[in-house]
Amino acid sequence: MELSALGQTTLNWRYKGVPLGETITLSEIGTRGWNVAAGDLSLPVTTLRVEAVRHNVAAMAAYCERNGVSLAPHGKTTMSPQLFGWQLEAGAWAMTAATPGQVQIMRHFGVPRVILANELVEADALRWVGKELEDDDGFELICLVDSIETVALMDAALDGVLTTRRLPVLLEVGVAGGRTGIRDLEDARRLAKSVAASRTLDLVGVETYEGLAGRSASVEDIAAVDDLLSAVRELVISLSTSGLFARNEVIVSAGGSVYFDRVVESFRNWPFGEVPHIVLRSGCYISHDAGRYHRLSPLDGRRESDETLSLWNALESWAVVLSVPEPGLVILGTGKRDVPYDVDLPTPMRVHRKNGSVSELENCHITGLMDQHAFMSVEASLSIAPGDIVALGLSHPCGAFDKMPFIPLVDDAWNVVDGVLTFF
Repeated sequence: MELSALGQTTLNWRYKGVPLGETITLSEIGTRGWNVAAGDLSLPVTTLRVEAVRHNVAAMAAYCERNGVSLAPHGKTTMSPQLFGWQLEAGAWAMTAATPGQVQIMRHFGVPRVILANELVEADALRWVGKELEDDDGFELICLVDSIETVALMDAALDGVLTTRRLPVLLEVGVAGGRTGIRDLEDARRLAKSVAASRTLDLVGVETYEGLAGRSASVEDIAAVDDLLSAVRELVISLSTSGLFARNEVIVSAGGSVYFDRVVESFRNWPFGEVPHIVLRSGCYISHDAGRYHRLSPLDGRRESDETLSLWNALESWAVVLSVPEPGLVILGTGKRDVPYDVDLPTPMRVHRKNGSVSELENCHITGLMDQHAFMSVEASLSIAPGDIVALGLSHPCGAFDKMPFIPLVDDAWNVVDGVLTFF
């Protein structure tokens, strides 16, 4: 990947977290001796614990290798080229994007293979993709289709643009009441025939997102996930038997950050010799979190007793105590502009006091957020005062990264050792 120029990025007043009045390049960020717990950064700021990130990247790579599947991490989680590099270096088969704009960012930084886990229907975007594929034999893009109308639209836009290559597509299977994806298996067969008859597209596999079928670890939700994956399996067998795939190696892709173990189990055995290429698209594992994924990941909250791999929370946000206006209530200097709140409110983890002492926080809760204020309920006996710093666990990661164009990397003593940039 082409990352060397990022080190020369100037960090100054435009980036949250950079100490006030400082101007420094990204490559110099680890040389200043800054410590976030000591208040050396401008608050609020979100950090990544570098050891945990490295651990998570290695753990997920090991999980995929052990189970004979590939990984195309969903880059929308971080949109950080430096972190893409870590994932690709650890063996990721591709990166996943959600929008054509994200594909362009990945392309700019040299990601060689991208799965666009969405339908591609904008004519200008299709023509751009076609030109990129024609100009560079080393670049591969795979996207989704879920209707005959989309196939016709894509064919019209790509006709005359793609002359030496065809665009590989995955047939997306959806769920009733969900988002994109075909609902009926007979409709899916007709769609597959439509792709086969197209001038510019190749059907290379089937895709789904099983996270739409379940939201918890309940028996009912796990069963619903398994039912969806079973339907995908049935479709793959049917289309393969009918000779509707354009390549011998068929891709079957699923696997968010909650149920990827069910994907592995559901797609383990096949009734024909050429075993499909299973590609997981988990993204949030790289930072993990202190909320939803902590509770539900098969490498954390749903982890089996004999599972040797695990994920660690790497994400924390730091906020100064602004006021203790009444017993049991603390107001922090952070809010909806700074931390995610779409899945869980932040979790108070520790208080770092001005005198250098540190205490784990128990029976403390964030009860509400405003734009730049957080309401934290505490026991009235807790020693906490204006100027102290509170470390918060976050959920979920996608809503944390997109609020921080610059994220400091810290060691286990909260020293700033490096930093990454995000491009949302």
